[in-house]
Amino acid sequence: MPPLAALLSQAAHVELPVLANVYLLGSFICVAGHTYQLTRRRRLFPKENAPLSFAITPSTGWWFIGITLGLIYLQSILYCLVVVGGVFAILMEEKRSASEQFGLARMKPIRVLGWSLLILGTVILVEAPLIKVSEAMLDALKVPHPEQEAVETFRQFHHTSTILFFMAQAVLIQPMIEELFFRGFLLTFLKEYTSTWLALVLSSGVFAFAHLNLGVALPLWFLGVVLGMAYEQSGSLLLPVSIHGCFNLVSALSLLLEKGNG
Repeated sequence: MPPLAALLSQAAHVELPVLANVYLLGSFICVAGHTYQLTRRRRLFPKENAPLSFAITPSTGWWFIGITLGLIYLQSILYCLVVVGGVFAILMEEKRSASEQFGLARMKPIRVLGWSLLILGTVILVEAPLIKVSEAMLDALKVPHPEQEAVETFRQFHHTSTILFFMAQAVLIQPMIEELFFRGFLLTFLKEYTSTWLALVLSSGVFAFAHLNLGVALPLWFLGVVLGMAYEQSGSLLLPVSIHGCFNLVSALSLLLEKGNG
């Protein structure tokens, strides 16, 4: 190995963990402090930013939720078409644009990205111990918890084009579809029947178990609550979509690094 390459490699092994820890801890302090201030001023979920409710009949809403979840649990790709078609059919019926319903113009892209990176660091810092706790609980109960099917599938990819296609799905398409349903519709719909906090917890639980893996249910439940809070606080669906995409990107890159080390 050339001297310069050896030096850079050695520096990377020393500096990157330190920088990562500074980023994670700094993000957590910023987000926790901001959340505390908003809570003190009772501005955590400002009414003016609250997503618009859907003026649909309860039966229509529950049928839409049931069909979508059924397709998700059957692992059918049709659920993507049902989510997009169903949500936009509802918007057409109510004569609203997607921008109006989901607050797409509320935040500038640079602000969305900045908050996404801060919140991502907080999520990663909290989820690291949550994953260990979840695994310990399942091991104690002797409940099998294999890796997610998507992770196992990704490990088998070796061609660059296949890996890039998978990452595009995970980072761009899946976050948009999932956030459109779980936060954009389900969370907003449930708020018509219960409090904001309970709707957050319930919709996040459905989001977690929709991934069909007990091993990641608890961490994904926490992620769902964070994504819901981001939507309720900002009033823009772009923020949870961006956080979700960044989270999936970090997960995919970690798998790539693992594959490279292997």
